[in-house]
Amino acid sequence: MNKHKAFGFGLVAVCASVCSASFAQSLTEQYPVSEHIQLSDGTLVSMPFHVSGNLTTAFLSIINTKQSAKFIANKAFEPIEIECDGKGTNQSIGVLYFQDITSSPVGAYAETVNTIAVRRKSAPELELPCLPVYASNQEKMSYLLAAQQIMAQANSVNMQQNLPSDYAMYNQDLELNNLSAIRAGIEIWGYPKSLADFNYRISEHYVDLQVTNIPDYTPVIELSYLRKVGMQTPLYSVGDNVLPQRFQPSSDKHAQLPGILSSESGWVQPFIGYFWAGHSSSKTAKALRKTEFYPVAVVEYTQVKGTALPLYAK
Repeated sequence: MNKHKAFGFGLVAVCASVCSASFAQSLTEQYPVSEHIQLSDGTLVSMPFHVSGNLTTAFLSIINTKQSAKFIANKAFEPIEIECDGKGTNQSIGVLYFQDITSSPVGAYAETVNTIAVRRKSAPELELPCLPVYASNQEKMSYLLAAQQIMAQANSVNMQQNLPSDYAMYNQDLELNNLSAIRAGIEIWGYPKSLADFNYRISEHYVDLQVTNIPDYTPVIELSYLRKVGMQTPLYSVGDNVLPQRFQPSSDKHAQLPGILSSESGWVQPFIGYFWAGHSSSKTAKALRKTEFYPVAVVEYTQVKGTALPLYAK
């Protein structure tokens, strides 16, 4: 039987267990639509929120802890810091996501999601191994992939009890090219979403992406990377997002969103390519620059199916 290794997602967060392929049945059958939410413009959005897409890519980086803390609006959380010999190293974990979504309740869209690894301040420190400040990119890549699994294992008890996770990837900012998707993200979940222009090409061996801020059309991100240069793996990931803004429609639910992502084909590999964060007014660009984000690892999922489930009830 094929096995599905699970990795984190920013639209979805981390699951540590190795999952059976039988779990990756149709998510629409597993989680049928149970309600519709009306947006302020009258648009009805079916929930759970089912998406499918050509590509979801996670770019993993070691980032600056002190600078990362400045971009976490939810004060119940703080960056997870890597320690060596009981002392902080001013190193944390960041993941930037790019998604080419071809189908959703609000139509197709492209999206970037900038995330920061965080822990609930009331939770125990996450026991990550030491990472030397001057580690090689290969060492950083191995470390970042292992850290995702450690975070997931630390969350397993909470997930079994249907409680919000104590360790997760915090959504700092999301850039999209679909106004309805932006409105849905803000009004349903409180995501900090903003409009951007996307110019990208997905070919067999590389991906090129340019994201431009609107309305001033200044660069947010420029990147390209070589594909299929690592280990091929399918995916079935289950996890939670941390919402960076107060959940708006109701006060009787936790501000944390569970989700599921599956793909029959994906790659785990070193980042080989070009990355640049622009000097626009975009919150994403500013955070990437200030936190010294530069990708060292890539986890790419192809022909993705995803489901954002309803928020946890108390």
